[in-house]
Amino acid sequence: MELNRAPLWHEYSVALHVHSRYSDGTGSVSAILRDAQASHVDVLLLTDHDTRMGAKDPGEGYYGRTLLLVGAEITPAQNHLLAFFTERLPNAQEAFSDIVNQVSDQSGLSFVAHPNDSGNSILRLPSYRWTEREVRGFTGLEIWNHLSHWSDGVKGIISGFRSLGNPLRGLKYPRAQDLRLWDQLAQESLTPHGKGVVGIGGTDAHAVRVGWRRLSFRVFPYQVSFRTIRTQVYLTEPFNRDLDHDRELVKDALYNGRCAVMAYRHGSEKGFRLWVEVGEQSWPMGSHVTMQPNLHLKALSPVPAAWLVFRNGNLLTTANGNFLDTILDNPGVYRVELHRGSQKWGWLYPNPVYVI
Repeated sequence: MELNRAPLWHEYSVALHVHSRYSDGTGSVSAILRDAQASHVDVLLLTDHDTRMGAKDPGEGYYGRTLLLVGAEITPAQNHLLAFFTERLPNAQEAFSDIVNQVSDQSGLSFVAHPNDSGNSILRLPSYRWTEREVRGFTGLEIWNHLSHWSDGVKGIISGFRSLGNPLRGLKYPRAQDLRLWDQLAQESLTPHGKGVVGIGGTDAHAVRVGWRRLSFRVFPYQVSFRTIRTQVYLTEPFNRDLDHDRELVKDALYNGRCAVMAYRHGSEKGFRLWVEVGEQSWPMGSHVTMQPNLHLKALSPVPAAWLVFRNGNLLTTANGNFLDTILDNPGVYRVELHRGSQKWGWLYPNPVYVI
């Protein structure tokens, strides 16, 4: 396989959808940053409920190896929205469509959070699912939210204790309905002037404490949450530790879909690449590409993996190894999944390419 046109990206690992004491998390931002540094988090994207107080205390910037950026989770009763790169936050009581539009009007990015969250009556968690499915204009959605997915496994007392003892449950695969929703929304954007629907993954970290006073314990210490789901971003330039410069690089990658959802527990290796090429031309993941003869979808993995290639949500082909090379014969939304290990658990879910 020729790799001469493999993109020369600079890959960074992002932990996003993280809550501090400024909303319903249990840790200070400074303590969370210490855990992020210890967990090899390149970018920590804080998302407290309806506030960006973390941007003032301690403020965006570098803390050791970790770049702190501050967004927010806008929290109406349902239809939660992650808002990034915006100064003014919409009021959570406004119409969901207005919330989305207000973020866009500020050139911010917005992602529907845990779109198929079912809640859990045993844990006394209401459903925060996305109900206003007719609304558009957001950048993308969470295709894997660890906390929401973990709570699905609590179905009674026995499973509840098992889940409390294993906060890394729910990491075999994303929810099937989340992937179906992503595929459906992506197909809607398959037009010459369409904008892809970007998939991201969130930890939904709170460092939840269970029990009473001295008898309480954290089910999800931040360092545990940081070992669950990450969003890998692929930048056109390396960080130079200038806040404005590096913030824009992260924003550009998330906006254009140059990112992949990683189950960090199954492996943290960097070096994944995915692109489409024909002749001397190539396009990265997230791109809209005109259908033409001899168009190839190519990818490489830093470790051997089982590859699944989907077109419009339907399995097209499979492969094994470090490399993928598939000819694209028809227009459609093409995405891949990388599974690894003896159990073939889902590891990497990069954003698709759109062939029109």
